[in-house]
Amino acid sequence: MTTRTLDLGCTGLPQNPFHAEEVCGTAAVARPADGVAAADLQRDALPYADCSFDYLSGFDVLARLPRLVHLPAPRNAFVELMNEAWRVLKPGGHFFVLVPGPGPAMQADPAIVNMINEHTFPLYFGRAATKTPGFRGAFEVLRQEWRNDGRGEQLCAVLRKVEPGPAPVAHTGLVSVVIPVYNGARYIGQTLDSVLAQTHRELEVLVIDDGSSDGSHALLEEYGRNDPRVRVLRTPANLGTAPRVLNFALPHVRGDYFVYSSQDDLFSADWLAAMHARAVATGADAVVPDVVLHYPADPALDRVLSGLRGDRDVELSGRDAAAHSLDWSIPGNALWRAGLVKFFGFKEFGLNSDEYSARLLFINANKVVFSGGTFYYRQDNAAAVTKRFTYRSFDFAYTQLRLYQLLAAEGYPADVLQREALKALSTRNQLQAWLDGPEGASFTADERAAAQQRLDRVTRGMRPDPMFAAVL
Repeated sequence: MTTRTLDLGCTGLPQNPFHAEEVCGTAAVARPADGVAAADLQRDALPYADCSFDYLSGFDVLARLPRLVHLPAPRNAFVELMNEAWRVLKPGGHFFVLVPGPGPAMQADPAIVNMINEHTFPLYFGRAATKTPGFRGAFEVLRQEWRNDGRGEQLCAVLRKVEPGPAPVAHTGLVSVVIPVYNGARYIGQTLDSVLAQTHRELEVLVIDDGSSDGSHALLEEYGRNDPRVRVLRTPANLGTAPRVLNFALPHVRGDYFVYSSQDDLFSADWLAAMHARAVATGADAVVPDVVLHYPADPALDRVLSGLRGDRDVELSGRDAAAHSLDWSIPGNALWRAGLVKFFGFKEFGLNSDEYSARLLFINANKVVFSGGTFYYRQDNAAAVTKRFTYRSFDFAYTQLRLYQLLAAEGYPADVLQREALKALSTRNQLQAWLDGPEGASFTADERAAAQQRLDRVTRGMRPDPMFAAVL
């Protein structure tokens, strides 16, 4: 999936501050050759569908919008454009704003009619923006700073699309356990038995058959007949990746909390109870249990991840948790507030894009805490999709690139960005060397072409970014 950005009111070529792969713009007159669509921002809706863009940018354009337009009827053009910006951004999407501040430059420009300062966005367009009649969305202010490049003060802000209103509070103890299944007959019975043995009884289990051909569906239906907590869904065609199947299941989720398992994982009996109790006690959007990298045939190989380096009592901000998760010191096997997961969904750009989504959810969580209870993450299933090396494994480099881009947009420190950029580059180079070497001959011609397309997508994503300029 290509990253897309929209530059509002561009006078020349659309600008691309987030280094997206596809760049669009709006102006009073369309310029199709430049990717610019026609839109009068004082009166027109943006000519794009909901949730079309990963990023937006506006250079001076907000300062040139009148707050009140009287014809044909009184309306607030500024608020309407902010509504449109929220509408066309994807959940969690970023909006870069640069507007002139008070000073001679602004006073000398008669087109600047909208005075914006550091209070405008948090007070009038934040999550609890009750002072702004007509505003239907919400933005979180990630960064704001005053800059002076010699032409006068400018306010630079980065906003993120979030859910409007205060974060919902869960009112029931219902936990939705979601399990995608594809040809999982060998282990899915053990996984379901482990879920249904939980001491936390308020749960629903959604098992989604993604076009299995090994008898999995009949087994799932049997569990559904024997236990009303089990609901069996079936995709209309094979979707092929866990993120796509999870998105298929999300409209069916009824619980206030959400947790996702693979078709071969196991759990201690107090797994859900411990996480739920901690969620209720702390109000956290994410609760991470103990996770055991599990080898059932040889438990001596098991590796335990408990809390943050053994500390279960620590409470982390979402940003800090995401940073610790980059080396999986904090795994993504969390109990999540269901509303958060439904708002963001799961990115579908690659085989392992759920790893990106885990970091996106961490970043947007109000806080992340830890609990007892154990998630046994099976490591010895050679048939697991992440254990088999195929042309689809070449998505891994793109997922790493997208993770780096997410962290850059979120303003993480330079050393973190350099480290994650290097991971993306190293992964791409290693996969390219494998494909070009003797091992690549094990692929068919079609598989080689599909693998190369995935690597070319990574290269295209790197080219606009100065971080990679010296090596491309």
